[in-house]
Amino acid sequence: MIIKGFCHPPLSSERREAELDCSQTGQVTLRCGEHVIMASVAELQISPPLGALPASIGFADGWQFKAGLDYELAEWVRHNTIQPQRWVHRLERNWLAIVASVALVVVLGLSVYRYGIPAASHALTRLLPQAVPVYLGEHVLETLDEHMLSPSQLEAQEQWQIQDRFALLQDNLPPLPFELNIVFRSWPHGPNAFALSDGTVVVLDSLVEMATTPAELDSILLHEVGHVYHQHVMESVVQSALISVAAALIVGDSSGMADMLTSTGVFVASSGYSRDAEREADQFAAEQMLKNYGTTEPMAAMFNRFMEHYGDSELPEWLQSHPELEQRIQALK
Repeated sequence: MIIKGFCHPPLSSERREAELDCSQTGQVTLRCGEHVIMASVAELQISPPLGALPASIGFADGWQFKAGLDYELAEWVRHNTIQPQRWVHRLERNWLAIVASVALVVVLGLSVYRYGIPAASHALTRLLPQAVPVYLGEHVLETLDEHMLSPSQLEAQEQWQIQDRFALLQDNLPPLPFELNIVFRSWPHGPNAFALSDGTVVVLDSLVEMATTPAELDSILLHEVGHVYHQHVMESVVQSALISVAAALIVGDSSGMADMLTSTGVFVASSGYSRDAEREADQFAAEQMLKNYGTTEPMAAMFNRFMEHYGDSELPEWLQSHPELEQRIQALK
């Protein structure tokens, strides 16, 4: 049996006409111009056809042969390779097997996204040395101070009063992974407060001005402490890193398109995770408000004030970084 096709010289993509003589049992002869190569079947590197890719024969010195008519070489390969490769090749051409495999990959991917990445992030966060979240928190605060935030305009006495009252609240808190530290800043884009990975809680002047009672301000501060308690900041960082790596591996390169897909995937996924984090922080704050004030009404009042200030978001819920404020108020009730 002589199979006509083409060959590639060693370490070259040059394509030359060739023929493979398979008439002798256990031995083949490759003829490519003036080159004649004889080898036993045991010495060959036989690559069975993979899906739509043709079969190929590799020789010990680097020459490679592919048939002009793939079925001829594929038939010879089937008779000169071990049996398991035959059913693998059949699966590669079976549409039902392909569809089932794709469905399985999708289910596994969604399961990893929904359960695997959060679980891995939760575990990895608690394995990190304490120096990592401390460094990250300090670096983030420096960056915010440089580009976004301004020094607080609150009087020093008012800051001391808030810090002293918050220090008393800490006596009733469960053990925290980091020592809490409150800092005050000014920001022109609305009332807010946020926690950093090292236990720092940044309180904006506008939030202090929005609160009409100490309990209302404390409820938001306790909410931020809930983020510290559950280490949501570091979990979000680890989650984003894992999703970025997964997206880069799927795309397979570092082009601009890959960066865009990676950034989009991180944004969408992180927005979903942060909704769960906000609910956990709400629950933590509500428990502490009941313990210290016997009610969650001050917290609900602040949420109502936030809703009046920011208005109803026009974004769909799945793209919002926080749950709907109305849902959070109902949960408090």
